[in-house]
Amino acid sequence: MATVTDPLGAAREALEDGDWQRAKDEFVRAVATEETASAVEGLGLACRWLGEIGSTFRAYGRAYRLYRQAGDRVGAARVALQLASCEGTFRSEKAVALGWLERAARLLEGSVPGLEHGWVELWRGHVALQLDRDPARALEHSTRAREIGSAAGLLDIEMTGLAQLGLALVSLGRVEEGMRCLDESAAAATAGEMEDLDAISSTYCYLIDACKRVRDFGRAAQWCDHVAEFSERWSDQITFAACRTHYADILIWRGAWAEAESDLLGLLGDLGALHRSRLADALVRLAELRRRQGRLSDAAELLAQCEGHLLAPLAAAALALDRDEPDEALRSVERYLRRVAPDSLTERAAGLELLVRAAAARGDLPTARDARDQLAEIAECVTSDAAQASAALAAGVVAIAEERWGDACRRLEDAVDLFTASGGRWESAQARRELARTLRALGKVDAADRELRAAYQELSRLGGAARPAEVSRAGLTRRELEVLGLVARGRSNQEIAAQLVLSVRTVERHVSSIYNKIGASGGAARAAAASYALVEGLA
Repeated sequence: MATVTDPLGAAREALEDGDWQRAKDEFVRAVATEETASAVEGLGLACRWLGEIGSTFRAYGRAYRLYRQAGDRVGAARVALQLASCEGTFRSEKAVALGWLERAARLLEGSVPGLEHGWVELWRGHVALQLDRDPARALEHSTRAREIGSAAGLLDIEMTGLAQLGLALVSLGRVEEGMRCLDESAAAATAGEMEDLDAISSTYCYLIDACKRVRDFGRAAQWCDHVAEFSERWSDQITFAACRTHYADILIWRGAWAEAESDLLGLLGDLGALHRSRLADALVRLAELRRRQGRLSDAAELLAQCEGHLLAPLAAAALALDRDEPDEALRSVERYLRRVAPDSLTERAAGLELLVRAAAARGDLPTARDARDQLAEIAECVTSDAAQASAALAAGVVAIAEERWGDACRRLEDAVDLFTASGGRWESAQARRELARTLRALGKVDAADRELRAAYQELSRLGGAARPAEVSRAGLTRRELEVLGLVARGRSNQEIAAQLVLSVRTVERHVSSIYNKIGASGGAARAAAASYALVEGLA
């Protein structure tokens, strides 16, 4: 490689190599020699990739003023777009970011459509998709961006527009069409056809987000290797910190809890150093992991730090259900659903799943049935095993509430099989528990026992509690929990009475109450109670 003697040339060469520190040093030298708008803009870019946020804003602000003084409206618009991106990414200042975005659009009025026009449409689409949760509007902007890129021969704009278009289509339930768009754009990024790092990173992030929404975790795992390689190659802390929050969802689903925990704890450090406003992205996912591990108090403490985050009410609803608080769960999940556009099907599915459970637990069957029907409609569009499993589980939960035990059994068996096929190990275990409850009601105690043991074994392998110790299932009193634990150990009523210093009649009364509360009956009631205690972590 030829030696470059002038600082500006050396700085640009360093940018091409991904040597951000050398690029910054050379841009500083160039600015010291002559403060041009181009040199100061380059300095802002180098600082941005280094994660030096304060220096980034100062450099971009100065570059914008220099371009305006020189009468270069396109250059000023390009920097305004960078400022819009930084305000949204690092400070979460939506109003300020939108102000810069609209300023860029105004500056570009009357000029020939090109790179900057494409980025205006892409950022408008991004705001519609990720902030306003309006995939239909995002579809319009991404289509225009793609058209601009194609007409002007700007492959980065065209492919990023295609990726954004794909995510919008997925969100609207047009999954197969959307995933084809996303796969194509990611292939272009991986093949080296795309050059702009922002375009490449946006393309990858849209793909991972889409995979997570439809729970296509096999596809996500394949592409995540390329994302990691890209981030390592370009020392891209910013992009991978954002994408890793989506990937953490995938790890949690697939049962790779140790890896997810390590990744999330690492992210808390990365996000804290780069942009603290994004910490909630990692915190809310760590809260969900803690909930699944049975650490409910820890989950609640983490969620208290995530107020305002879109996913916080969703996690809070699940936590409330774990604590047998269906009223609170219903309030939280309805709050989440109010914030998601009606046509954003893949995002609504997660809320509807919890709405079915919360409404059924409250005895509000009309609400539970309506949520079940909506999930069935979504499953017709999103044909992944996970989406089908979710619809089957919802149908099973409603059938249990209606005491249609035969239908519940069939639906829950389907849910177990589909969750298992999709890699949702924790979800499969939860479906098994509901199936065991149904089998017990049908008098199939041995089959119920097998399902309960399978659920407990899977939860033990994952590292989660079958039931958090702080929660009493089925309204059992403390004394009943003691008695149930001894029943599970094979103690007779006489032995329990001697150990707890109670009369045999009192023990018999406690045992009868336990049977009523957990739905055990007949000659196999004691075995059913022992199985119940085992899976609930009470034995």
